[in-house]
Amino acid sequence: MILVPKIPRKIQYLQHFSFPLVNQLTAKTEKEQFSGGRPGYDKEFLFSWLLVRKIMDWDYRTVADMAGVSHPTLIRANTLFLMKKVYHKVFIHLVKTAYRSRLIKGIHVALDSSFVKTFSGREEDGSNGWNGFKETYGFKLHLLIDTATHFPIALVVGDGTTNDGQWALPLLKRARPWLKKVGYVLADKGYDSTDIVTYIFKRLHAKAGIPIRKKSRLAKGKKNRYGNYLNWKMKASGRSLKRSILNKRSSVERVFSSLKRIYHLGHEEVRGIISFAKQVYLSLICYMLKLFYIAGVSC
Repeated sequence: MILVPKIPRKIQYLQHFSFPLVNQLTAKTEKEQFSGGRPGYDKEFLFSWLLVRKIMDWDYRTVADMAGVSHPTLIRANTLFLMKKVYHKVFIHLVKTAYRSRLIKGIHVALDSSFVKTFSGREEDGSNGWNGFKETYGFKLHLLIDTATHFPIALVVGDGTTNDGQWALPLLKRARPWLKKVGYVLADKGYDSTDIVTYIFKRLHAKAGIPIRKKSRLAKGKKNRYGNYLNWKMKASGRSLKRSILNKRSSVERVFSSLKRIYHLGHEEVRGIISFAKQVYLSLICYMLKLFYIAGVSC
């Protein structure tokens, strides 16, 4: 019997990309080269197989057998790429390429977070306690995307309990180089904050598509309608409350759905925020490369 293996259709698009940046970022210094030791495997080769593993949701041993390496080699490479910020720098490189290729138009951008529960179901390193709303422990991916192309622009990996609004400004500051033409920054009511709206309006020269929170029961009971109107008018300045604009925010939910359903974010049997960060970067890089392949853009 002759078995002819074929590359699964889900990962065929990876053949169109190369990652010389990975070898550049992981190159040994003169001191490290002088200390001796085995030369090791090509880092771009290991990086590619980690992407294959993420798309197919295979375990380390299966991928290692196919790649012809030991599974601890892949595990060490995964940790190395995170600690040396290879994943983050590859992500930034892809964002820059997308911006030059007009895959990031930046006119309407949306930010939100997605909660992923811990694998153990208990508190893990970096989860920062119990999330009462989700009724479990977990982590969050905070993401800013272009609503027209669904392309990611910036990300923050955080614990599962910190309020989403606290990560909005760091996220927008990271994305600012690619928001030169931004017109609207969209988010849900969890980001209804004067500081966030002011930053969007004064620093980004854009409008905030953030709904205003409903009044509390105490505020509703007051009969000072004129005062309530002035308060609403003050909060509405710098915003766009048009339904046609606010509805564009749902595109970020579709990105999270793709990351979890197609690229298996949160499916791995690993523990801690460091392992979660590895999952996030691999899922996003696979997702971004797929968008490049569909658009016919090389990176």
